[in-house]
Amino acid sequence: MKISSLLVRPPVRARHVKRTYVSSLDDRPGAPTREVVLLALEAARRALDVDLAPISRRIPAGPRWPDLWPGEHYRLLAALVDRLQPRLVVEVGTFTGLSALALKHRLPDSGRVVSFDLIPWDRVPGTVLTAEDFQDGRLVQILGNLAQPDCFAQHAPLLAEATLIFLDGPKDGHFEPALYRQLQALRRRTPAWVVWDDILDRHMLQFWRDIALPKLDLTSFGHWTGTGLMLWPATP
Repeated sequence: MKISSLLVRPPVRARHVKRTYVSSLDDRPGAPTREVVLLALEAARRALDVDLAPISRRIPAGPRWPDLWPGEHYRLLAALVDRLQPRLVVEVGTFTGLSALALKHRLPDSGRVVSFDLIPWDRVPGTVLTAEDFQDGRLVQILGNLAQPDCFAQHAPLLAEATLIFLDGPKDGHFEPALYRQLQALRRRTPAWVVWDDILDRHMLQFWRDIALPKLDLTSFGHWTGTGLMLWPATP
């Protein structure tokens, strides 16, 4: 088969196919440390027993995405929260709210999830969120673009406090690198764990590879379009 044919017709049959590439690991920056591997293994084990059926039942029709694992990341996100017991989780990209609810599912009583987006949750078609989800203060939405320096500066103390950050931005080739540059300049007293979504998306491939911090591709235990786990060290 000619290469031009492969570019037009996917080489596999599936419900959804995305073009991506695989690259060598021996020469990549940011090799995983023992700490990163151990957290990944522990989270994958805990994800086996996570039950997100109450969240899935909010979906009116179609696939129950939070129940699908591996292949979707919702149970893995809940498992990471279960393992880390963070007092603060920051999410970038609220959208329909499935990931926010998954992050909140195993949150300690004293914890909270702060979710950033450009659109209010109640204006998103197909949202599974309700006003009751925000009443106890353990889930908060903030409107703003963290890739913009003024917005980032306003919320820098919040980001510096977070133990777990889930980044599900637009993957447009601009947002993630801009946000990452600002995160690198932010001083932290304690380490944080960062989960990047869609690292196999063609706009994310070079960005993910170039990250020189300890990291691990968790796609087989997360989202089929790519899940990356990164350790963001404390600032010396």
